[in-house]
Amino acid sequence: MQSNKQFYIGIDGGGTKTLGLLCNQNGVILAKSTAGSTNLKSRAEHEVRSAIHHVITELTSGLKDGKLAGIFVSTAGGDREEDQKRWKRWLRERLPSFEGILKVKNDAYGALASGTFSMEGTVLIAGTGSIAYSIDANGSRRVGGWGYLFGDEGSGYDIGRKALRTVAMMHDGRMMLDEAFCSNILSFLQVNGAPEMITAIYEDSYARMKIASVAENVIELAERQNQTALKLVQSAYESLSEFVRAIEIRGRQLVICGGLMQSPFFRNGFLEELKTRGVSDVYYPNVSPAVGACICALLSCGVPIADERKANLMSSHHVMDG
Repeated sequence: MQSNKQFYIGIDGGGTKTLGLLCNQNGVILAKSTAGSTNLKSRAEHEVRSAIHHVITELTSGLKDGKLAGIFVSTAGGDREEDQKRWKRWLRERLPSFEGILKVKNDAYGALASGTFSMEGTVLIAGTGSIAYSIDANGSRRVGGWGYLFGDEGSGYDIGRKALRTVAMMHDGRMMLDEAFCSNILSFLQVNGAPEMITAIYEDSYARMKIASVAENVIELAERQNQTALKLVQSAYESLSEFVRAIEIRGRQLVICGGLMQSPFFRNGFLEELKTRGVSDVYYPNVSPAVGACICALLSCGVPIADERKANLMSSHHVMDG
């Protein structure tokens, strides 16, 4: 007898890491898998392919009874046709017999659904990169998301890059020296002086992520009221606020998420910045964008997110994280 159990996979592909979740038709999360970044614009193609294969293999290894009905990938660059084709090809390499619904979308979809439990509304993501996205039945609009070379204002990468530049300028005598700021950043990089930053960054195998990771130290320094760090954080607030100003907030409520927003200090400061600009209806999700991707997988397959299913997603997510 054929089983009528159905399963769904949601994948959140971020600039720093990729998280995949497997849930059943009741919204209970059964398995998770993590890998490195799957951003095709900042990592080698073979590394992204390997990460995708790893996640899919782990999530489906225990599936023996039932059908994989849907996969929803929410990833940086997921709205570009060439990236969608590569994701789908690599997924099917591990799932040659898969006949369910497969969708690859921008990482805003999972982030938005993690707050609204739907695929409509407005979201601002501030993590390794940054983007604002509005989605409804009439279509979508995006602001930002131009990548680390000429975009990503207010992101972790942007803060980290500015912090490194600040240390360099202070070393050169082009800015007034802030010894506490410089020593903290250099200590984090595990170097003895500013000139060593060149090797530490330029010879790193994933320099973009290393630069973005500096942002965590900057935020911690700002929380301790270091004036140099506070200026960098304030600059990030202003850049992200410009995204909000430029985007049309659909559904009235703005969802904010991403690695930077996980810091209560950064998040609360940004909320205060938004209030000064007249934006007060803001929501910070208590489930991850990967759960949002599961929600999108369910919805894409016609499975409604009723109260019981929503409760299952939330409770099983917290158990899985614990």
